[in-house]
Amino acid sequence: MKQELEIDGIKPVSLVNHVRVLPFRGVRNFRDLGGYAARDGRTVRWGVLYRSGALHGATDRDLKLISTLGLARIIDFRAAYETEREPDRLPGDLAVRVLKLSIEDPSTRVWHEARNEMVKNMTTLDPSVYMKRTNSELATKFTPEYRLFFRELLASNGAPVLFHCTAGKDRTGFAAACILRILGVPHETVIEDYLLTNQYLLAVYQWRMFMVSMIRGKKFVDGVRGFMRADESYISAAFEALEQEHGSFENYVCDGLGLSEHDVERLKKYYLE
Repeated sequence: MKQELEIDGIKPVSLVNHVRVLPFRGVRNFRDLGGYAARDGRTVRWGVLYRSGALHGATDRDLKLISTLGLARIIDFRAAYETEREPDRLPGDLAVRVLKLSIEDPSTRVWHEARNEMVKNMTTLDPSVYMKRTNSELATKFTPEYRLFFRELLASNGAPVLFHCTAGKDRTGFAAACILRILGVPHETVIEDYLLTNQYLLAVYQWRMFMVSMIRGKKFVDGVRGFMRADESYISAAFEALEQEHGSFENYVCDGLGLSEHDVERLKKYYLE
C-alpha cells in the first residue's frame, strides 16, 4: 500500500482514494488517468499521469495539493501568448520542471487573433469546422511536439507527469488519447475519457452560459458551447487524419511519434499494473 502523504491536511486523493477528478478550486479539468483497464488485463496506474487545464488560477490550497503529487515534469502545450497572458502558478520547486511544447492550433488562433470579429459572428460560425480542423492538425502538423512529449514520458522513468493546455480539452485530450491507446486501453474507453471534459469543464460554465444567453441569445451561446465542449467527432477527426497520413495508429506511433516496440513496452511497464 502506498504511503499516504499529507500537507496541511491535504492528501493526494488520486493515490489514496483513486478518484478521477482532483478537488482543485482554481484549476479546471484536473484529472488522473489511472484505473482504466487495458486489453492485456492490466490497468493504468493511479497517480502517475495527470491532465488538466491551465494552472494560472491555482489557489494557495491548490498549490499545496499540487505539491503532494510528486510531479517530475509539467508539460505545457499552450502557445507563447497564452503562457505570457496567463502564466502557470506553481510551487517554487516545480517551476523549473516545466517544459513548454507550444502548439498553436486553429481554434486557439481564432480565439486570440479574431476574438472581436468572432464574437460578432458567433451566431453564424460553425464551431465544428474549427474543432475538426484543430484535431486534424494536432495529429499531423504538430507531430514533432507530440514526439517530444513521449520522449519526456520515457525520460521521466514512470515518475508522475502532468500535461495541460488552456482548457485541458483538445491539445491535452489528444495527448491523453494517444498514451491511453498506446497502453492498450480500448478505443471506446479512450473516447469516454475524452468526453469527461463535458462533465468537469463545460458543466462548470452552464449557469454563466445561461446568463449570457439572456443577453446575447441562444445561438450565440450555442456557438460558444461548440468550441468549449468535447465532441466525439472532434477527436475522431484526429484519428482519421493520422490514419490517412500514416495508414494506421500503429504506424503513427512508430513513424510519427518515433516510438520503438521497446519504447512502448517501457511505457507499459511504467504506467500499467
